[in-house]
Amino acid sequence: MEINKPLKSEQSILLNARKVVVITLIIFVIYTFGSIYLLEYKIINYTNYNTIYTLLLITHAFFCGRLYNVMSKNIILSLIMGVLIVVLNWFALGIGTFLLTIYLLIKSNTALKELDLNFAIPSKKITSLVSTEENKTPITEEVFGQKSKVKKDLDCDEAYKKAVYFIDKEEYDKALLYLEIAIKTDIISLKEKAYLNIGFCYGNLANHVKAIEAFKQVIRIDPEYTRAHFNLGTAYNSLSLYSDAIEAFKQAIRIDPDHTNAHFSLGFSYFKIGDKSSALDEYKILKELDIDKGNKLFDMIY
Repeated sequence: MEINKPLKSEQSILLNARKVVVITLIIFVIYTFGSIYLLEYKIINYTNYNTIYTLLLITHAFFCGRLYNVMSKNIILSLIMGVLIVVLNWFALGIGTFLLTIYLLIKSNTALKELDLNFAIPSKKITSLVSTEENKTPITEEVFGQKSKVKKDLDCDEAYKKAVYFIDKEEYDKALLYLEIAIKTDIISLKEKAYLNIGFCYGNLANHVKAIEAFKQVIRIDPEYTRAHFNLGTAYNSLSLYSDAIEAFKQAIRIDPDHTNAHFSLGFSYFKIGDKSSALDEYKILKELDIDKGNKLFDMIY
C-alpha cells in the first residue's frame, strides 16, 4: 500500500534553509581568516578581497533572512534580519554576525523539534500495519472499517505521546490539544490515561471544575481506579468542596486501604469541616503507615 507524501514538507524546507546558512557561514569564516594568507602572498589585492568579502556577507545575510522567513512567515522581519547581519558585521567586526547566526540556528532547531511533534504518523508506520497479502484481500466495507479503526487508534496513541511530551515541559495548554484527540480512541486503557491527564492539566491550570469532569470520566471507565478517586478528591479540596472530597478519598481508601496520601487528605478534609474527631482517626491510621505524614496531619489538627 503506497502512502503519498507531500513533495516538499515544511520540515524539509526549514532543514534545507538551515543547511544553506551553515554552509555560507563556514565559507564566510574560512574566507575571512584565509584572506590573511591570500593578501600576504598577493594572490588577491585589497579591492578584490573587499568585493568577495562583501558578496559572501550579502549572500550569507540573504540566506539568514530566508531562514527567518521560513520560521516567522514575515517578509518584513526577514529583511530586517538580513540587514542586521550586514550592519552587525560592520560595527562589531564579524562577532555580531556570528552570534546572530548562532541564534537563528538555535531558534530554527527548536522550530524543527516542534514540527516533528506536529507531523502526522509517519507513513512507514502506517504502511507496516498493512498485511503483505492486502492485494489479495477484497476491499469490503468491513475491511475498510478495520483499517480505519487501526489508523484512528494509532493517531490517538501518537497524540497521547505528544501530550506527555508537553506535560513534561509543563506546557499544559498544548498538551490538552493532543489529549482531546487521544480520548477519541477505542482503546480503553488509552482513553483512561488520556482523561486522567486532562484532569491533571486542568488542575495545573487552576481550572478545577474541568479537572473534576475529567476525573469523573476516568471513574466511569474504571470505577476501581484509585488514583482517579484520589485526584477527584484533591480537585474538590481545591474548590473547598470538602464534603465531596471526603467521599472521593473514602473511595480511594476503600480500593487501597494503605494509600497514605488519601488518608492524609481525608484527615485534612475532615479538619476543614470542623470534624476533628474523624481527622484524628485518620491520624491514628496514618501514623502506622507513614509516621512523618501522620505527624504532619497531627500538627495541622492541633
